[in-house]
Amino acid sequence: MNIGFDYIEGLKHVENIRLRKCHYIEDDCLERIGQFENLQKSLLEMEIISCGGITDKGITALRHLRNLKYLLLRDLPGVKNKENLVQAFKTTHPSLELKLYLK
Repeated sequence: MNIGFDYIEGLKHVENIRLRKCHYIEDDCLERIGQFENLQKSLLEMEIISCGGITDKGITALRHLRNLKYLLLRDLPGVKNKENLVQAFKTTHPSLELKLYLK
């Protein structure tokens, strides 16, 4: 459910997004975040915690956030292939501080 995410598109100075226990957030929401040009430039930190609708596909879409410096992923049961995510982000964001607390 990405209702309301259209409002984020016009914001130019968002540096930090924290999604915690967002039960209705799904991959398409993260894909939208990754597509917004303003966020690709401004977003520095992101935390995604206990959002059950997120999978590897949604996390991978965040690679478009070219200035991302910090990404925390915790308690995301839909994320299955941790190693592929680490490799993908190492390739696109070598200086990213990636913290994974996934089962």
